[in-house]
Amino acid sequence: MWSDTITSPPCIPGATKIYLNLVDGDLSTRVKTHGSVTSPESETLFLGIENVNTLPLILLVRIYCCLLCRAPPWDRPPPAAHANGLPKELYEPLWEELDRHARGHGVRIRRIWMADVAHQGQSGRMNDGRLGNDPHWFDHSRDLLHLVNTRRADMPPPLVGIGHSMGGTQLAQLSLIYPSLFTTLVLFDPVIQRPATPLQDGTLFDHRRLLCDSTCLSTHRRDRWPSRAAANQSLGRHPVHRAWDPRVLRRWIEYGLRRDSPGVTLTTTIPQEVLTFARPCDHSGPTPPDLDPALRTTFPFYRPEPSLAFRDLPHLRPGVLYVIGEHSLMARPELRADKLRATGTGMGGSGGVPAGRVREVVLPRCGHLVVQEAMGECAEVAASWIGAEVRRPRRGTEGFPGHGSVLSKL
Repeated sequence: MWSDTITSPPCIPGATKIYLNLVDGDLSTRVKTHGSVTSPESETLFLGIENVNTLPLILLVRIYCCLLCRAPPWDRPPPAAHANGLPKELYEPLWEELDRHARGHGVRIRRIWMADVAHQGQSGRMNDGRLGNDPHWFDHSRDLLHLVNTRRADMPPPLVGIGHSMGGTQLAQLSLIYPSLFTTLVLFDPVIQRPATPLQDGTLFDHRRLLCDSTCLSTHRRDRWPSRAAANQSLGRHPVHRAWDPRVLRRWIEYGLRRDSPGVTLTTTIPQEVLTFARPCDHSGPTPPDLDPALRTTFPFYRPEPSLAFRDLPHLRPGVLYVIGEHSLMARPELRADKLRATGTGMGGSGGVPAGRVREVVLPRCGHLVVQEAMGECAEVAASWIGAEVRRPRRGTEGFPGHGSVLSKL
């Protein structure tokens, strides 16, 4: 049985002031229950960081707590990160499934920490009117680092990172910033790739149509309905949502939409979702410093993070389980093979596939939204991997007998 509390530390470069604030209102007064996950949104605590030249932003974080656990010594608190445009609440059924399967592998999960990125979901609502038009995926990696440092006492090792799509990329980057933070990562179809990967179908990185399919779909998607009931009826007929687990669709109707008189609209605005997919590049002006040269002639819109994350995959220290949807356009066979060859094989890395620290599982009949479509299977393979990984000796700690038993004195 699970409950959740909420706290919120964002990270803004050049921060000069830290303050705490209790917020009342629509986001902090409701109590909703879904199965065994209780979601109280009262007494919401927000930690903000203010900059002299930047308006403060708020990050809304949920801490899902297992009510049956009382701080066991095998506590595994995984921070988690969501996909672009999908609110964190859509992953609540995954935590229920993961907890059930993890117990079968001798793993008890006491807490799960998850935040909406600052410009999406409930975080985006709280920051309405203060958001720019140039979001960067790795901002959230630094926000999660700030969360870990702020709540260090509540996150004893070993930690497990779980991310989907953009969230997988963000957790990989966090692991590169702080190599010893995570024992292992479970990445569901992460967007980590380089345009130089040879493909049999060369259209993936050929964007002479200006925008890739995911960006086009988000740009032209419907974002207003007269009521939640009307939205439920409309979205339930859409092929994408029809493939989802019913528990996910219910949470999408509740948390993916917000009131906007006279009806409802998307919680994450279309501009913020689209700008997260595609960053404009004006080829007539100065070259952006983070533009991959391989994209220079074919991509008037680009994203720097997938290429940057791929470049550093060899140095990834935690073990990695890649869980991929068979029909995902983000994970063509060539791209998957490229990631497996690179992950953890360089200086400071885990050793990669040859050392048994990197593995791939492909789930049939699923696309990029593999978590929403095959939640039970995702939880099962993740629990099996986590159970094996957390029993490994940690390099630099348990690997050395007596390590840490004597503290130095000044």
